[in-house]
Amino acid sequence: HRPGLDLRRLAQRPRGFMMVVQIPRHRRAREENRRSWHGGAFIVESLVLLAFLMAALAVVVQLTGIAHERGTEADHLSNAVTIAANNAEAFAADPASGNMTASFTIANGSLVEVDGTPDAGNESTTYQVNRTVEQHDKGGGTLYTAHIAVTQGAETVYTLDTSRYSTSAEEA
Repeated sequence: HRPGLDLRRLAQRPRGFMMVVQIPRHRRAREENRRSWHGGAFIVESLVLLAFLMAALAVVVQLTGIAHERGTEADHLSNAVTIAANNAEAFAADPASGNMTASFTIANGSLVEVDGTPDAGNESTTYQVNRTVEQHDKGGGTLYTAHIAVTQGAETVYTLDTSRYSTSAEEA
């Protein structure tokens, strides 16, 4: 039993009556400050999280762009290697065929040779192949060397050097 608290008076209180407890003013001020600080901390944390997510998104977008660029470069190199390898096989079959220049483009997902001059506005998918053949006469035959260069626009994408020796009996 606490001194100063009259239980009989509490029991006599009317039924709809609500007891009000007064909180000292200095205590209320501290609680309000604490509540506003928690709200401010949440906002600061949210802003830090938002800044981190924006930075992460910028990095992911940059990496995606770089990966796309590298994939395009790999496609161009793969096409140039295919063109040079096919040209080297044609040279190996007939080394006396000499110098040649041809243009290739991508049509329906495959490389096709272009008849005539290629479109000037279509440099991104047009490849130019140049084969320069030199022949060196030797005692028993001829050594043919070929330098094959595949370009796209003004840029050389791939070069290949190959040679073939033909005996005098093969040339006849």
